[in-house]
Amino acid sequence: MTLVEAVKIIEDVVDHSKPINGHSFTIGWLLNSLRENDSRYQKLHGHRSVKDITAYDVSGGKGFVSIVLRCTIKFVDSINEDDCYTTILKIPGFESFEEANEKSDFDKDLTNDATRTKFVQMHKFECDFYSQLAPIIEAPAPKVYKIVDWILEKKEGCLHMEDLTLRGKTLSFFDNISLTQVKSFIRHLARMHKNILSLDEKIWKGKFLKNQDGFVEFIEFMTQSYEPFLKSCKRENEFRPLLEKYYKFSESKDYYLYVNKQSHNDLGITPVLV
Repeated sequence: MTLVEAVKIIEDVVDHSKPINGHSFTIGWLLNSLRENDSRYQKLHGHRSVKDITAYDVSGGKGFVSIVLRCTIKFVDSINEDDCYTTILKIPGFESFEEANEKSDFDKDLTNDATRTKFVQMHKFECDFYSQLAPIIEAPAPKVYKIVDWILEKKEGCLHMEDLTLRGKTLSFFDNISLTQVKSFIRHLARMHKNILSLDEKIWKGKFLKNQDGFVEFIEFMTQSYEPFLKSCKRENEFRPLLEKYYKFSESKDYYLYVNKQSHNDLGITPVLV
């Protein structure tokens, strides 16, 4: 009997039809994805019956386009609270953006059809990165077990991903890094650039262009956030001169589009995958 056949006969106690945090993805959907696609879960827990699954939003409302749910799988025979497995569901949506828009002093509603379409494009680009580009560039990235396209008003999108909580960290501006970390970063960067520059352009050329103007619709929103930022950052004297110096660039849609779509042509630079 294969592992896949074995997990099919496991009788879980948890209700497979229960939605995860009110979304369309169910506990059964998540367990099927784990048992079919996550080799680590298969090896460690593939034979175990599941008692419960809990999930909470680890992004804390800070996600620009998505919420990030850390799902904890508990088993019938778990010996303690630490005997569990965690995995990540990243679900795109408008909730955090709409909340930020409502709380701001911005006098324009950015949650229009054009913005929503951009959000869907961003999700698709992220899916394309993990499914097509990440294997090519060989940069450190979380494993993605399942991808679901986002169709507005019809179907939620999703990235089912590896949980890196215990094996990764996002460094803040004030964190120190060691020489060993710097060397490791440079090695990864060099390999990534080597793979990009030696890649057959037929694989990528003309296929990932829609995101070049991805943030144009949000420029007005960003510029109107400057003053509130300066008032709350406690370093206004340092940041204000910089913002004032580059303000005309930051508010110009034409400049943004030129930098991303035309500047390399005018400079005679051969396009590469970036």
